[in-house]
Amino acid sequence: MYYINKIVGWLISPLGLMFLGTFAGMLMWLAGARAAKRDPECARAAVLAKAGAWLIGLSLAFLWVMSMGVTIRFIGVPLERPWERSGTMHGSIEGLPDADAVVILGGGVGSHKECHASELFSGADRVFCGARLYNAKKASRPGLKVFCTGGGCEDSTLPVLLELGVPRESVWFSEEPRNTEEEARLIGETLRSGDSAKPRIYLVTSAWHMSRAKMLFERARFEVVPVPTDFEMCSFAECEIAASDFLPSADALLRNSYAMKEWIARFGYSIFRR
Repeated sequence: MYYINKIVGWLISPLGLMFLGTFAGMLMWLAGARAAKRDPECARAAVLAKAGAWLIGLSLAFLWVMSMGVTIRFIGVPLERPWERSGTMHGSIEGLPDADAVVILGGGVGSHKECHASELFSGADRVFCGARLYNAKKASRPGLKVFCTGGGCEDSTLPVLLELGVPRESVWFSEEPRNTEEEARLIGETLRSGDSAKPRIYLVTSAWHMSRAKMLFERARFEVVPVPTDFEMCSFAECEIAASDFLPSADALLRNSYAMKEWIARFGYSIFRR
C-alpha cells in the first residue's frame, strides 16, 4: 500500500500531471497526424490532433501556475492559517499544558556522511522546537521523553538534539516509519507500553502538515497538543506580491507541490480511512 500511495502521489503531483498530460497530448496529436496522413479529409483526425495540442498546452500552463509564487497564497497559506497564533511568536511554548512526551516528526534535517555532520533544511525548526519543549521540562514522562523519526535520523536529528542539550537516554528514534501514518502507529505501540492508555503528546511538525498529522495521531489514540512550526508558506506570503511571483520558480513549485500533496492526502484520508 505504501508504494501504491507513493506512485499515485507522484502521478497527481504538479510534475506528474504535467508529464502525463503532455505525454497523452503527444499521443493524441500523433494519432491525429497519422490519421490525417492516411485520409486528409478525415474530420476525426483534425479533432484528435487539435485536442492533443490543447492538452499539451494546458499541461504546460498548469505547471506554470503551480510554479508561481503567487499560487502559494491560495493553496499553501490556507494550510497554515489555522495554526497561527495572533500576537505571539511562532513556536511559543508559553501556556502549553504538560504532556507525556515530545514527538518530532521526520523531515527538515539530513546528514552529510562524508563530513559526519547534520544538514539543516527548511523544516529543521521542528528539531529546535522539540528541544525547547524538553529543556522547558514540559514532558513529564519518566525515561524516554523525546520521540523522533525519519530516514537517517540517527545521523541527522539525533546529533542536533544532543547539541541542544537533550540527553541521549531521553531520546527514542526510529528510521522504520515511512510516512506519518506509520509514525503514529509505531510511536503509539512504544508509548502505550507504559501506564498511559491514551498518552498526551506534543506533536511537533511543520504548520502546513499539522492538520493531517494531528488527525492521524488522534486516530492512533493519542491526546494531541499541536505545536506547529516552520510556517514557510505564511512567511513567503508576508512579502508583497512582485512581478517575479508570476514567473516560474523551482522554490515555488516545491512549496506548491507540498501543499497540493497535503490537500489531496487530507481528502483521501478523510474519505477512505475514516
